[in-house]
Amino acid sequence: MRPALRRATVTLALTLVLPLLPATTGAQAADPVEVAAREVAAMQAEVDRSARELTEGTRRLERGQRELATVQRRLASARREAGEASQRSDQTRAQLNAVVAAAYRRPLAGGLRLALSAGAKGFGDAVAAQADLEQVRGRQQDLLAAASTERLRAAAATRSVEQLADDAARRTTDLDQQTQELRASADRTAALLSEAASRLAGARTAQATAAKAATQSGPALCTGSSGGYANGFLDAAALCPLDGVSGRLRSDAAAAFNRMTAAYRADTGSGLCVTDSYRSYAGQLSVFRRKPALAAVPGTSRHGLGIAVDFGCGIERFGSSAHRWMKANAGRFGWIHPSWAEPGGSLPEPWHWEYVG
Repeated sequence: MRPALRRATVTLALTLVLPLLPATTGAQAADPVEVAAREVAAMQAEVDRSARELTEGTRRLERGQRELATVQRRLASARREAGEASQRSDQTRAQLNAVVAAAYRRPLAGGLRLALSAGAKGFGDAVAAQADLEQVRGRQQDLLAAASTERLRAAAATRSVEQLADDAARRTTDLDQQTQELRASADRTAALLSEAASRLAGARTAQATAAKAATQSGPALCTGSSGGYANGFLDAAALCPLDGVSGRLRSDAAAAFNRMTAAYRADTGSGLCVTDSYRSYAGQLSVFRRKPALAAVPGTSRHGLGIAVDFGCGIERFGSSAHRWMKANAGRFGWIHPSWAEPGGSLPEPWHWEYVG
């Protein structure tokens, strides 16, 4: 484990445990409201810290993946260059060997015999033919020198390939280690945050019980505020059901969604399809573990605030009639398709929409 991760683990434990110790004044313990307030503050601080750590780790992983892809492209190019240089060298040497063989099969003596039998003209032709042969030999010697250069170049390219291969293997190993460290860090955070969330839920239950006893009336579902909750840890009272589909959202986002799906049903005859809505911290962590370079860092997703929805039934395809309806009408209900999710954005996701009010 890297020192930074070890320090992060210790800091994480202290961040969560110290604020949760009961505060006392003399023999009087802190009341449930104070305990719950400290729980919320500790939870929010830890989620923020964890998000920063995982964001930095994810960025390192993405940089490493880009560098590895570059090395792999250079590796493929070097291999092609080595193969082509070797092929050119072999072809040149084969041409030279053919010329040399032809010269030995038809030496100058043949030209002299021709000259003796054909007189002065034959002698001149033989001398000219021999001169042509010498010229060809000279060109082939140049080709031989070029072949030697090509072989040297091929050898250098091969050495470059070997160095690049070693570099690619090292980078791959480093990336594997980074991925494992990210997942281990996420696991540690999840375990500690789950414990803190359980304590927080207990404190809120005690607070609600005390309030109910005092007023004889407890809070109804979907009437609570989402303020003061950490991303991914919204209380059930702060989440409202969606018409016709499973899932929940923050109360104002849910109300806007329900109006929007009613309008969609009036135009098309069917309601909106939802594949994901509010996503707990544990759910965010699960997605992050599977796709650390693509998923939102746990504690930063808009799903964790109860204001994001992933749609299906055609909306998940750019250019479909369902997607065009959303582009034309969602804004009337406070919903948008963020720029990063557009076709030219950093992470095109036609299915992802967010409530902005």
